[in-house]
Amino acid sequence: ATNNAAADAARQRQAALAQMRTTLGEIVYFEYDRSEIRADSRPILDRKARIMRDEPTIRVRIEGHADERGSTEYNLALASRRAESVRGYLAGVGIQAGRIEIISYGEGRPAERGSNESAWSRNRRAEVAVTAGLQADH
Repeated sequence: ATNNAAADAARQRQAALAQMRTTLGEIVYFEYDRSEIRADSRPILDRKARIMRDEPTIRVRIEGHADERGSTEYNLALASRRAESVRGYLAGVGIQAGRIEIISYGEGRPAERGSNESAWSRNRRAEVAVTAGLQADH
């Protein structure tokens, strides 16, 4: 029976890790030419912060993105401000800033190709990539 209990615990941990990855992977979107956290993004960020509080070994990289409008330089700066806003929000709810790195991709990695509001709205975003601390226990 001990093996079954251990196997069940391992399966539960795998399921929990998968759920954490999904939650941490939720995308935060931004308004046109803005880097402020939207009201509808706060619950997403609060869920990420809860996981990071519960799992103190997790480290993340926040990847800022912009749509294609504007110069390359402008979009790199805007996307950097977006990533910084996410880091600032997480730090403001108690996550150590040292656990969070940021990078700006500007308009260089669109989620959706196209020159219309549908594509642009999906490309104005910040994504979180886990860089450490979310492995299964051995």
